[in-house]
Amino acid sequence: MLRVRLMLGLICLLIIVLAMGLYSISQCSELGRRIQKISATHDEVGKDITQMKQACAAMTSGLLTLATGNSDKSHEEFQKASTKFNDALNRETERTGIPKEEEDLIIKLVNAYKTYDTNAQAFLASPESAPSWRSDAGKLGQQTAALFDLADQLALAHEQDIIEGNKSSSNDILNTVRLLWFMMIVALAATLMAYLGLSRGLLRPLKSLTLSIKQIGEGNLNQNVPVVSHDELGALAYSFNQMAAQLRQYQANTSVELLRLNETIRATLASFPDPVFVLNSEGSVEFRNPAADQLAVKLLFAGVTRLPAKVDEKVEEVRASGKDYLPAVFAEAVKFHLDGQDTYFLPRIVQLRTEKGVTFGVAVILENVTRMLLLDDVKSNLIATVSHELKTPLTSVRMALYLLDEKTVGPLNDKQGELTAAAKEDADRLLRTLNDLLDLARLERGSAPMQLKEVSPADLVASVERATRDVVHAGGFLLTTDIAPNLPAVPVDRQRIAYVFTNLITNATKYSPNTGKIRVAAQTGQTRDGKPCVRFSVKDEGPGISPEHQEHIFERFYRIPGSNKSGAGLGLSIAREIVAAHGGEIGVISRPGEGSEFFFVIPLAAIV
Repeated sequence: MLRVRLMLGLICLLIIVLAMGLYSISQCSELGRRIQKISATHDEVGKDITQMKQACAAMTSGLLTLATGNSDKSHEEFQKASTKFNDALNRETERTGIPKEEEDLIIKLVNAYKTYDTNAQAFLASPESAPSWRSDAGKLGQQTAALFDLADQLALAHEQDIIEGNKSSSNDILNTVRLLWFMMIVALAATLMAYLGLSRGLLRPLKSLTLSIKQIGEGNLNQNVPVVSHDELGALAYSFNQMAAQLRQYQANTSVELLRLNETIRATLASFPDPVFVLNSEGSVEFRNPAADQLAVKLLFAGVTRLPAKVDEKVEEVRASGKDYLPAVFAEAVKFHLDGQDTYFLPRIVQLRTEKGVTFGVAVILENVTRMLLLDDVKSNLIATVSHELKTPLTSVRMALYLLDEKTVGPLNDKQGELTAAAKEDADRLLRTLNDLLDLARLERGSAPMQLKEVSPADLVASVERATRDVVHAGGFLLTTDIAPNLPAVPVDRQRIAYVFTNLITNATKYSPNTGKIRVAAQTGQTRDGKPCVRFSVKDEGPGISPEHQEHIFERFYRIPGSNKSGAGLGLSIAREIVAAHGGEIGVISRPGEGSEFFFVIPLAAIV
């Protein structure tokens, strides 16, 4: 319907414009033809009157020539002039559309010419000696003057007719302009009516619909657009009302689901044994589960109003950096003295975000790791004690095996020598394992002091390259280095960092194919919390590590299933503890079939 209305309005305007154009063309053409006809008639009449006057003068001249006695010449001139006069008079007589006044003058001119011609022919035929010759000549002179006078009157009448024609054309032009102005006013009125109709039937409903859409966008779903027509706008308003109704229904269903989900979340969090605090965007606590309520009461009696200072600092760091805080080591645990005993909590701080990534709060989960920390401490102490207790007798056994292998106490046969050599190698490997366990225990307890010194990364990599040259060359590998220029010095314990490098390079020689390449690199970088650091890496061309094993290879005694390489699985665990003691991070980037890149980062700030 709306399309039909628009089409009808456009067709009306088109008809008016076409009518104006066609009428203007018709009137202009008609005026042009009329002016052209008036101009042509004026030229013809003017020529005819001029010719009649000239012929009349010539006829009089011929009659005067008769008085000179030259009769033949007089007759010839008169006949020529008479023929011209008669031709011009005939053309005027035959002209169509002659006004009444001109027609009467032409009739008088025809009669006067006939009288004149008759008298002139008689005069030419009479001898000069005739008694009436002079009086006839005088009459002809009077008749000639009469012909001239009638010709002038015809010219004046024709001029007057032209003036009247011009007046008529001017009137027609004026009437045409008036009609065009009238049609323009009609077109303007039709345009205004069409505009008012469209404004009333199109713009107002669209404005109402736009306002309703804006209200829905702001969350006000109680919108209803009135359906005032059955055209496209009416269908649009009906569809909008249906959409608004569906949105209201969806909002109602969603509200019920959100309420149920909120109750489920609250029940779930209430069942958590660990304290959970939910902070809003301003840092105020909006929700606590029962475990958090109990902890908050105990902290309140301890003088802590919200959260411990260390946890508060981490919350502010997370809010400022936008990165979650998920510690993986017990060293980050926070100790509380509650109910007469020490309790350890490992804080995990996660930002709460909308689907669009907008942060609206922070969740703090305090995982109670007291039992796990005690068990880990007991385990570490047990391993350290057992390793220490085994080391003394193992040293004695190892010394005895060396004495036997060196045949200091007596000769051995071949079989005894083989058994002694194998036992010596097993004792050496067991001693290295015990030493690694003791080092790991000391690192975990923090009882191994770090001797930090500022060292250039280039010097550090160069010393490692010299220390591992024999191992690398023995396997036929090519060791390359890639050190970024102008790297800042890093605070490290050279001996312990050298152990990390040696372990990574040794592992690379174990798993890389013969004649493979091992690349050691150093470059600037950033830690997870955005601090500047130097990133060291060792990349091999080995078989790579599957993603499911990458997160376990730094655990103690972990071996990748199916691996046939020697080792106790402690090297990477010790390397992780050494890097953590430097305040750094260690990791691996690997894909099956594409080799592995082990890396660790050392922050530039010295560790206190």
